[in-house]
Amino acid sequence: MMKKALAVLLLLLLLVSPALAENSRVVDQADVLTAEEEQKLSEYIAGIREKYKFDVLILTMDSIGDRQGDYYAADYFDNNGYGEGPNHDGACFFYVREGDRNENTVFFVKTGSGERIFTPDVDDEIADQIRPYMRQKNYGGAFATYVLEVESRLGAHQPMNRANRMLPIFLLVGLLIGVMVALAFKSQMKTVRRKSGAMSYVRDGSFHLSRQQDIYLYTTTVRRRIEMDSGRGSGGGSHGSFTGGSGTHHTSSSYKM
Repeated sequence: MMKKALAVLLLLLLLVSPALAENSRVVDQADVLTAEEEQKLSEYIAGIREKYKFDVLILTMDSIGDRQGDYYAADYFDNNGYGEGPNHDGACFFYVREGDRNENTVFFVKTGSGERIFTPDVDDEIADQIRPYMRQKNYGGAFATYVLEVESRLGAHQPMNRANRMLPIFLLVGLLIGVMVALAFKSQMKTVRRKSGAMSYVRDGSFHLSRQQDIYLYTTTVRRRIEMDSGRGSGGGSHGSFTGGSGTHHTSSSYKM
């Protein structure tokens, strides 16, 4: 009886394990993360999904041969049920460690609202943030930085945060309008205007100038700072837009590390 119960339990575990693996948000096939790093990343991503209704997948592979990395990541994302809501809102960080065309390359693949939030410029900025970690083979640091950047960008696009960012602009516009109105009223109230020269106040024939002399009082120097263009970040990735095998639209960015 005990052996039968153990056999049933083992069978259940075998059935449940693939489902759990399929739903994992950290799929480290290249084995570049420790178990602790995987756990922490999974917990953080779970918080993002709950708060922002936005999915995040960390995917690593040793090699995918000659397949195109962004298409591979998009198909993996779609075929394994990732993405939140009807538009499959989400983003995938895909790293390929080896291979001919994909060696040491990262891919950012976005779906749904992720396509609008994570533009090529944003992806370039994130790539600049993770590149030092990738070059040091600190993959846990690279993936953690990516997840933190994703949360930061999502938070900035929340309706209340957008309103807060616009508040200083509204205040400045209001201040400028107030100043313009005040100046308009002030100009209408001027009934006596100051003369521009002292001779305007002298009675005709009462003042005679016997000596003229120019006296140097001061000089005015105007300095202008010439701004130097420091150039863009080192992101410099390639960017694309395509429809995956499942019919879902994606945008992507790829970077050699």
